[in-house]
Amino acid sequence: MLMDLVEACLKAKGREAVRAVRALLPSVKPSAIWAIIMHAAAWHEERSFDTSHATIAVYTIHRMIESLGDHSSLITEEPLTTQAIQLPDEQRKNLQEVLLERLAFHLADTNHWRPEHGPRYDIQARLDSKGNAVQVYIQSIRENSQMSALKAAAVLGARPDRTMFVRATASIAAEEPGKLGHAFIMPTSLVMEIPIPEYTRPHMASLWHLTEFLARKVSSKAADGFSMDEKFSKYAKPTDLTSHQDLFLNSIVNYGTIGHNAILAHRISEAARLGLVNTGTVEWLLKKLERNIGTDLKASKELTVEQLIDRNSGQDWLAPPVEIGLPTSKNVREWIASDYTELWNAMINRKSAVFEKMIPELDKDSWSIVRALQYAMAAISGDMDASHPLIFTQSVWSLVDNGLVSENIAMLQVHRMLRATLNS
Repeated sequence: MLMDLVEACLKAKGREAVRAVRALLPSVKPSAIWAIIMHAAAWHEERSFDTSHATIAVYTIHRMIESLGDHSSLITEEPLTTQAIQLPDEQRKNLQEVLLERLAFHLADTNHWRPEHGPRYDIQARLDSKGNAVQVYIQSIRENSQMSALKAAAVLGARPDRTMFVRATASIAAEEPGKLGHAFIMPTSLVMEIPIPEYTRPHMASLWHLTEFLARKVSSKAADGFSMDEKFSKYAKPTDLTSHQDLFLNSIVNYGTIGHNAILAHRISEAARLGLVNTGTVEWLLKKLERNIGTDLKASKELTVEQLIDRNSGQDWLAPPVEIGLPTSKNVREWIASDYTELWNAMINRKSAVFEKMIPELDKDSWSIVRALQYAMAAISGDMDASHPLIFTQSVWSLVDNGLVSENIAMLQVHRMLRATLNS
């Protein structure tokens, strides 16, 4: 049963993948479920662009499920995020499980490595050369030597305390995020989801997936002006980002190509909050984010929700987006129709402005419901292979959790991004 999900994904059988992940829910502990999911994600080969989004999608859905609150089969003992959405128990569980189903189908509906080119499992957790494992890891990445980097990663990943591994990964990834932010977004998403070594094959597959990407993306020469923190034995002191709120606001208003500015902004905020990188590296990343936004930054007083709504509106639809049929979709649609008809109908109205004009009038009690409905819309609508609507939705709402953007701006920009992407 434990390999059914991985096999279904590698055979590109989405319905079988969904059935396999549902079969795990009653009997397998949460850490094992997420390990199996990461194993499947690690086999994703991105053939059209430069970055696999499968493990980013795992990180995204995991955080969304955590933000909904308790679920005995899906919430691990030490979640990265706390509950932010209040729903009745049955609705909460339905939404968590439909998100999981969507993830399983998505992982099957991607390209996968051929067996001879994909993850390796026969890597010994030992170094071929003398030296500090972190130094070998970073140097091997710079030298584009994946196997050497993988061996060092196996040494670091096998330790009970993975602080050095997480810190080194986030720090080397921070050097040049790229114009879409992928080179920072992907490693910092993946490293937070790597299964513990007890789950041997998922653990090694995840390390392989990470080192394949880093060895390919990181430059052999350090960027001018970049000074990587070398004190990796403990997490850095969290960096206060409140003085940069205007930058984060601009990142979701001018969210860039399918949302990448906002997604990068969120991962920077998490690196600062969790101490994945030091303050100097956070400041470096913020400059890269400002570069990627690429326009003159506006002050928050010029970007109020009222001004944004008056200035223009989101994309209108000729017809609603395609509905995705998953085992729990029907349940979710039923309670949306029975309990949240007015909000939902406004959100899916042909005219984007119908919902937008409601936003300034919504009371605080409605914010959590809107967030849940936007989770649902991203999960059960659109194209099965599209991950960015979910990734963007999670990133923007998590910036709210981190105190960097307001709820009304978040729901407006998520609404507009979903309008632009779910029916494209």
